[in-house]
Amino acid sequence: MDGFRKLTDIMARLRSKGGCEWDRAQTRDTLRQYLLEETYEVIDAIHKQDSALLKEELGDLLFQILFHAQIADERGEFNIHDVIVSITDKMVRRHPHVFGDARADNPQAVALQWEHIKQTQENRTHSSIIGGIPKSFPSLLRAAKVSKKASGAGFDWDSPEHVLEKLDEELLELKEAMAGKRKDHIEHEIGDVLLTLANLARFLDMNPELLLTMANNRFEQRFQEMEKIAEKSGICIKESNMETLNRLWELAKKQSS
Repeated sequence: MDGFRKLTDIMARLRSKGGCEWDRAQTRDTLRQYLLEETYEVIDAIHKQDSALLKEELGDLLFQILFHAQIADERGEFNIHDVIVSITDKMVRRHPHVFGDARADNPQAVALQWEHIKQTQENRTHSSIIGGIPKSFPSLLRAAKVSKKASGAGFDWDSPEHVLEKLDEELLELKEAMAGKRKDHIEHEIGDVLLTLANLARFLDMNPELLLTMANNRFEQRFQEMEKIAEKSGICIKESNMETLNRLWELAKKQSS
């Protein structure tokens, strides 16, 4: 706890008179982008399976939490110790199968119990069954969360194959919209395709946001490998035709797989 106390003291010092002018100038709104960035950097460290980097990035994320708690303390709302007490109480309350006499023998039972406690003991009810998902969530993640709630009410497909059938239907509608050359119709249908893909990932117990992140990383790595191959072969990518680029891409896929 001495290390944690030292860190909270550093945060308070940075925000105090005579501290750091940049830290003193920050508000909850200005810190939002850094909170998001640090969260994604933690995810990236997990993906890289780099424990030293993960330790560093978790520290950066922790500092963002301390930053928000310090601002709240200055406003007389709460402090970091209140945050710790709040999450401690919540974890005990939401795990009666660990800290009480309740039974939950598998992850599904735990999830149902968790939702029941949120709705009854914590009164976290919404006007809609699919309510309560922050609109600031990344769109693919929000799609998966909203559809999961709808699934809990029985509104869902029976199997992944049925989701694929829906995807075929949406792709056909997208082709028709593209043929009609109406931008608003095309946008609508592309959105439906993305939503269906998010549902498919959720149905297979996968996070669509993380899947797209990994796909982006693969594309970036393969394109950079393609650039290296082109440079060694004396090929200028910007001046190459699509046939040459496809050949370079296939070579890059083999080398990076």
